[in-house]
Amino acid sequence: MATITINYNARNRKALKLLEFLRSLDFIKIAEKPAPTKQKSGLELAYEDVAAGRVHRANDGEDLIRQCLAD
Repeated sequence: MATITINYNARNRKALKLLEFLRSLDFIKIAEKPAPTKQKSGLELAYEDVAAGRVHRANDGEDLIRQCLAD
């Protein structure tokens, strides 16, 4: 038996009709499982922040507090 993966828009009428038709065939088995979603790691998010310029620098704790209170 061969395996085929189909990605479709669950709101599309034609796609739903196609699935309904495929389910009606006795020689086809459909195993539905949602597409896996990959959550980004903290390191990936940090690299995105650096690339977008969403980083701040401070020499020490006092400098950091001074910068926070200045805003």
